[in-house]
Amino acid sequence: MTAKPKYRPKLPDFLSLCERNFAQLNPLLPAKLAVGERQVIGMDDASYFRLEVLEVCPFTTVLRIVPLSDPAWPALQPAFDVRLYHDARLAEVISCHGRRGFKAVYDYPNSEMLQPDEKRQVNRLLSDWLRLCRQQGYRPEPVPG
Repeated sequence: MTAKPKYRPKLPDFLSLCERNFAQLNPLLPAKLAVGERQVIGMDDASYFRLEVLEVCPFTTVLRIVPLSDPAWPALQPAFDVRLYHDARLAEVISCHGRRGFKAVYDYPNSEMLQPDEKRQVNRLLSDWLRLCRQQGYRPEPVPG
C-alpha cells in the first residue's frame, strides 16, 4: 500500500479563490467602509446575516459576517471574519466559527483534527456561502437601530 502524498497548496488556485470571493463580496458591502458600519443581508424570510466593518486600513478592511437568526444547525450558518485586500482585490477568511490563524498546511492527523488544506476549505466555505447569497437573491435590509 503506497502512502498518500503530502498536501501541497497551489498558490495560484488559492489566489483565484480569494479573487472570486472579493468580487462576490463587493455587492454586499456597506455603502461606507468605516469602522462600525453595518449591512444586514436577508436571504429568505428566516435567514439574515450582518456584515460589520471591524477595521479599516489604507489597503485592507476587516469584515465580520455573522448570522442573526438562531439556526437549528449552527454549522449551516457560518460566522466569518474576512480581510479584504483592496490593492490586490482579494478576500481571505481570517476567522471561521471563532477559529483564527489558519496555517497553509496542517499535518494529518493532528490533535484538533483539522484537514491538511483547512485554510483553503474555510475560504471555499465563504465562496459557497456567497454563491448561496447570490442564488437566494440576497437583499440589503435596514440596519436595526
